[in-house]
Amino acid sequence: TLVTLTGMIVRTSDVQPRCTVATYLCTTCSTEIYQVLSTREYLPVRDCPRPDCKSGHLLLQTRGCKFTKFQTVRLQELPSQVPMGHVPRSLGVWCLGELTRKCHPGDVVTLDGIFLPLRDGAQGYMGSQYQDVSQLVTGTYLEATGIRIHKQSYEDISKAQAASEGTVEKMEREARILSVAQGEDPMGVLSKSIAPEIFGHEDIKRALLLQLVGGCTRKLPD
Repeated sequence: TLVTLTGMIVRTSDVQPRCTVATYLCTTCSTEIYQVLSTREYLPVRDCPRPDCKSGHLLLQTRGCKFTKFQTVRLQELPSQVPMGHVPRSLGVWCLGELTRKCHPGDVVTLDGIFLPLRDGAQGYMGSQYQDVSQLVTGTYLEATGIRIHKQSYEDISKAQAASEGTVEKMEREARILSVAQGEDPMGVLSKSIAPEIFGHEDIKRALLLQLVGGCTRKLPD
């Protein structure tokens, strides 16, 4: 099922190579056999499939295999979406290829992916008497197809605004900024936008404004 989820990344794993195509070499006829791997677990091929090669055994050739980048992340519900008195739910997400290293713990993201079951004995009942039941209980995970990060760096935001904003809109925005800056009381105009629902307290609002925009200029890497 294709779904879209929004949440916070709480944990990421290291990027590891994942085999997508396994290559085998027959010890008798030297034939190369390819096996496409679409799941996390697979059963390796042992015997040569050629009818004229009955005694050949296959050996896995690591150099001939095809690998892709693989990473697992943990997505958790946003605090605003958790009902009162409940614990935030989390879901494992698999990232492949260029989707790896795209998000970090603490990022609020929107994930597009396929909701799939994952057979895992740890998800079911443990013990020999419940062994048959544990094979029927499955976990779930999300195979990501797209990741959108909500909070971006200042450089990315400025580039996106410059690409989407037209020349006329940019000139109008700069004209409004200049009209406020060249006015009689620019600090008073800006301080009125701080908590407008609270009447008065102009000195406190001016002090808050100076704390927000005052001080020396520092350019951080992000």
